[in-house]
Amino acid sequence: MQNLYPYAQIVHLFCAIIFVGYLFFDVIILRAASKKMPPELAQKAKQAIGSVAVRIMPICLLLLVLTGGMMISNWIDNKVFMIKFCLAMVIVAAVIVNLSCKFIFKRPSPLGNIHPIALTLAVAIVLLAKVMFMV
Repeated sequence: MQNLYPYAQIVHLFCAIIFVGYLFFDVIILRAASKKMPPELAQKAKQAIGSVAVRIMPICLLLLVLTGGMMISNWIDNKVFMIKFCLAMVIVAAVIVNLSCKFIFKRPSPLGNIHPIALTLAVAIVLLAKVMFMV
């Protein structure tokens, strides 16, 4: 598995960039841009972006989890890593609930829009990822 670590790390990094970038775009940029558009146009833009994101982001998150799982043995005894892991699992659980409600149960999620909290947790995870190398 050690031979795969650098490749898993690269895939993990790119998926993290895509995931956090999408959350940032959705929570910060799209929300601000929507205030400058007519409401019907803003809603259409959100729906169009969301219909593409719902196909791409679960795959990206799955790759994040799989590559993270591949690299876990190097960091399992690190306390900072364990905090990072727990925060990541909160995001994964929230995504599973939201996608299950949308596609399986065909009803709105009780969690509502998880993107703001997911962005906050993702930023904390990125910071902790850097701190892991300092501790």
